[in-house]
Amino acid sequence: MVIAFVQFFCETANRCIVHTVRWEVRIFTVVQNTPQSRKVDRWVFRCRVCSISRKSENQLICTEDRSFYTIHIRKPIEIFASMRYNVCTHIYFLLRTEEVLMSIFGFFKKKADIKPQVEKETAIEAPVQRGVAISKRVELDSHNENSIRNCYIAFDVETTGLSPISDRIVEIGATIFQNGTVQRVFSSLVNPGISISQSASAVNHITNSMLNSAPSEKEVYSQLVDFLGDALCGGIVMCAHNAKFDFDFLCHTLSRLGFNANIEYIDTLSLSRKYLHGLENYKQSTIENYFGLTNSSSHRATSDAENCGHILYRLLDVASESLEIEKRQIEQSKPNSQELEVCAFIQNVISQKGGDTKLLRFRKNSSGYVDVCCLYTFLKVKFAKKGAYILIRSNCPATENYVTELCTQSEGGTDYIRVYFSSPFDLEPLSEYIYEAFFNCYESMEEYASYSNYRRREIENSIRFMCALTNEEVSSLLNEIKEHNYAPVTISVANERQISYDDVVIHAVYNRVPLSEIRNADNWDKGFKIGFPHWEKGENERKKGNLALAIELFDKARLNGYAAPALYTSYALAYRQLKDYSNEIVILDEGIARMPDQASAWSARRTKAISLLFAQQEKERKAAEKLKRQAEKVAQKEIAVSVPKKPRGRAILQMDDSGNIIKEFDSIAAAVQEVGVSSKSIRDAANGVQKRAGGYHGCIKSKEMFYARKQES
Repeated sequence: MVIAFVQFFCETANRCIVHTVRWEVRIFTVVQNTPQSRKVDRWVFRCRVCSISRKSENQLICTEDRSFYTIHIRKPIEIFASMRYNVCTHIYFLLRTEEVLMSIFGFFKKKADIKPQVEKETAIEAPVQRGVAISKRVELDSHNENSIRNCYIAFDVETTGLSPISDRIVEIGATIFQNGTVQRVFSSLVNPGISISQSASAVNHITNSMLNSAPSEKEVYSQLVDFLGDALCGGIVMCAHNAKFDFDFLCHTLSRLGFNANIEYIDTLSLSRKYLHGLENYKQSTIENYFGLTNSSSHRATSDAENCGHILYRLLDVASESLEIEKRQIEQSKPNSQELEVCAFIQNVISQKGGDTKLLRFRKNSSGYVDVCCLYTFLKVKFAKKGAYILIRSNCPATENYVTELCTQSEGGTDYIRVYFSSPFDLEPLSEYIYEAFFNCYESMEEYASYSNYRRREIENSIRFMCALTNEEVSSLLNEIKEHNYAPVTISVANERQISYDDVVIHAVYNRVPLSEIRNADNWDKGFKIGFPHWEKGENERKKGNLALAIELFDKARLNGYAAPALYTSYALAYRQLKDYSNEIVILDEGIARMPDQASAWSARRTKAISLLFAQQEKERKAAEKLKRQAEKVAQKEIAVSVPKKPRGRAILQMDDSGNIIKEFDSIAAAVQEVGVSSKSIRDAANGVQKRAGGYHGCIKSKEMFYARKQES
């Protein structure tokens, strides 16, 4: 019903006001104050702004900017209108009673009745054209710390209320700081043209009588614009405590008065919460007491602005250590000169194809890869010992003339390949792939950021730690690439033997229930509700090193119907840590069968597990062969001991004069040891040099044997 009325209202207005070019309608939803307030005559309005533009004679277009404002109105029913005879600038209306509706139509009927007369009259002074004034909060980081220290503007306002739409600024205070010292001050009351409420006056002690004698908005803001100077285009950072309140009022007022501005500000409230811990609260007065600052005129714009500036400078000192650590982290993650050349080429490709590169960033991670990011990583480049390569999807058709290699599981699994290159210009055939990857990533980022301004600020904060390249830097790096003489790619990718199931023996002995006995198999939600807590506990235990307990909990999660990639990934990691590759392979096979969409990553992990199992079994096989060889050597030694040894020297026979053998010796040394005759005498007797040796005679040599006869007495 409300929508239908709005459409009818717009059509009526279009017919009644022929010279309307652009006008806005603010639709209020009424919410009565809570009973605790006990003020029946006050209503809270939640305002959604609709901008309606006249596109043609009989066509209107309505778009929403998702902006909501809270407005306090003293009367339950009230119509606000700021209109001229031939131009309608703003209409505020409240759908409440038939009386209000009739008032609206009566208002327009009156305008229609006098329209012919107005057209003949001289046009009244044209209204002030609205300006575009916006503000953006920036975060303190290592990049802007020094510039902020050098110069910033502290700002504060006092207002008639809390709404930047319906309320007005009554006092402005601005102070320019250079290196923590006050340089110039701007201070003025403002006559807003409306009365200040008693509640606001009780806080800031500004009365209506004081405002009646104050200069007008036009006069004050003209001076303020001159004072702020470069701050209105983001050249100088401004600051305030709970800054969104102050700058919402400032920007709305500047826009209403026809000024344009693009203000960047820092909020000392958020900085205090980030760097000052343990305070009772973070009101400006509390922060002032913490830093030993005095404020004789609290809740007055000039003194509050000056103290806010001093607070910011002290917070810079507090944050300096953290910012130094941040600076070192940024330097560590910055790609080197060779890697930046590839980054410049990629950015140039995207820019030439019309891509928005303002959020394009580069980061070198701990594994040595250069991540090309637009919030999310969409490309990876690495300069390894083997050579430089980029990771792309294996289904890319432009890789025929490249040296390629399969990726590891950590690089993306079987869905990705390594493409080796020498010069960044070698990647020119991949330009379409690079831009498509960027475009898909950019769309995902925009979708994420569209949910709220908070998410967009989150994106900006996350990318500020990464490396960005300006257009000038890109141009300079590309020129450097042209001057280099790159050798052609000489990478020889080894055709390593692919280990398969046939090469290993899988002994996955584990007491897991079969899939047919899993509970809640047909009820994923129930399985998740019951099984997820078991997996979560198991994952914590796995990270602690309690692998047996972790696997037991994973079994419970599986039994109760929890079927998710996280479960099988945790299973695989636990078995990998235990070096139980057989069970890892079996559980990954089960995961691939149940969730084919994860086949790419898990297949690569399974291939690695098969390879590790093969290496493990090869090691065991070689160890067994070694033990077998050792056992054979021992057996051979035992056999050798049992068999008489072949005499190492010439055997000697001791004989009497009759030729009877008295004793046989294995060698001369044995004879020497027993009879005490020198070896030379025995050897000479054996060789016939002498007849006797030590009482023995008749020594004969026969078939390498030496005989000696004992001398008769």
